[in-house]
Amino acid sequence: MGGQPMSRSKTMWVGAALLGLGLAAAPASAQYYGYRPAAENGLRIRLGLFTPEGGSAYWDEKSRDFTGEPDDFEDVSFGIEYQRELMPMLHLLLGGTFFEGVHDQSYRDFEDERGRPISHTASLETASFDAGLRLDLAPGGTPLVPYIGAGGKLVSWTLIEDGDFIDFSTSPPEIFTDLFEAEGTATGYFLLLGVEVPVGRSFSFFAEGRWHEASDDLADDFEDFGELDLSGRELAAGVSWRF
Repeated sequence: MGGQPMSRSKTMWVGAALLGLGLAAAPASAQYYGYRPAAENGLRIRLGLFTPEGGSAYWDEKSRDFTGEPDDFEDVSFGIEYQRELMPMLHLLLGGTFFEGVHDQSYRDFEDERGRPISHTASLETASFDAGLRLDLAPGGTPLVPYIGAGGKLVSWTLIEDGDFIDFSTSPPEIFTDLFEAEGTATGYFLLLGVEVPVGRSFSFFAEGRWHEASDDLADDFEDFGELDLSGRELAAGVSWRF
């Protein structure tokens, strides 16, 4: 995989998508100015880009010994939520966020006897249950409705490394092929900032940024690798259906 150039291209793609949604929705939203939807329930679906923070012992060791950085695991995220209006401008959010990042890593200072990189593929997969509150910063009848939010999350995660490794306990060190896996469950929180653009009585587009915070102690095949940081930033766009 390409590392940083790929990261920039994905970020540009999401940014262009958010801008396009806003430009497309703005004219349609103007005709509904002053209309406040009566529906109390909603379904929100979003597609975005999640970038791991990588602020723990596991990520530090990987960055030191192997090529690549935590943001090389940047990849598409998907979220779906049920929204319930508790009172005007205040909503309950219940849903989930899903992400899988994959990156090929090679030892920085070692090659095989033919001068080729010694590489493996690492993947991090997370699925979370999120529960929180959203506070609108403008009435629902305005063309643009900015909002903020926060909540807690329960994260199920799986970490896999599959490929070639070096056994430094032998003399000389030997290259071997193996698969290492660990999984667990962690608790954390998320922060939310976004804007919604109504395009009808039942539908709206939205664009938002989220900060996800969570971490867990590694076990199983990674028992001695310390803590795994599951935090990261998410930039997403989506559609909301009120009913």
